[in-house]
Amino acid sequence: MNNNLMTQMIYRIVLCCVSALAVLLSLRVFYVGIGPEELSWEFLKYYTNLSNYFVFAVSVIVLADNVKRVKKGERTGHNNKIRVFKFMTTIMIMVTFLVYLILLGKPFTADFWRNAGNLSYHVFAPVLFILDFFLFDEHRSINVFAPLYSVIIPLVYVAYVFVLGACIPGFEYPYFFLDVNELGYGGVVMWVAILLAVFLVLGYLMWLYDKLVKVNGKWKLDFSPLAKRGKEEEDAHPAA
Repeated sequence: MNNNLMTQMIYRIVLCCVSALAVLLSLRVFYVGIGPEELSWEFLKYYTNLSNYFVFAVSVIVLADNVKRVKKGERTGHNNKIRVFKFMTTIMIMVTFLVYLILLGKPFTADFWRNAGNLSYHVFAPVLFILDFFLFDEHRSINVFAPLYSVIIPLVYVAYVFVLGACIPGFEYPYFFLDVNELGYGGVVMWVAILLAVFLVLGYLMWLYDKLVKVNGKWKLDFSPLAKRGKEEEDAHPAA
């Protein structure tokens, strides 16, 4: 993990720009032949779009703090803003990326790579945000419950889609695995359970990665809290 705040700032500026483009394209602002008057609220029913809005908001918050610290003269360190929520958003957008590539998209077709919007909010913005976690986030900063928290937003989203489906006549469900008209509630619950399991597995794999530390040239898992570990190191190496 890189602790250079200048490097982090430059990377996050790029991330924010790509994420902003993904948000704009999700609104279909740049699509040829489609004006603002033809936009509808339906872009808000897609998990892909909502997860990209979370990514943009979190990226802006983290970048703003990054810039503030650099302006104050800091040159090394890691993000210390909304760490758990950033972790939750990382899992959220990782599922967007994986589910689209595996279940919904056709990455081996030319059309997949010709669509600017598709690439922005399904590939580039998600990958850049996920890499931010691996490249720059401080290890031992995520608690054991964070992966459990990561399922809260998807569950709220499922409830949101169910409410829309119940309230809007002729509602078109955004994804086949949420379509109660085709699968019934039992089928949808089965798919939701599978996807929640995916969230938890990814979350705990990321949590394990967070516990990896390098000691004497060797990688090992360290489950001690970051604050406790820092206190131990201070006690072992007191200031002169």
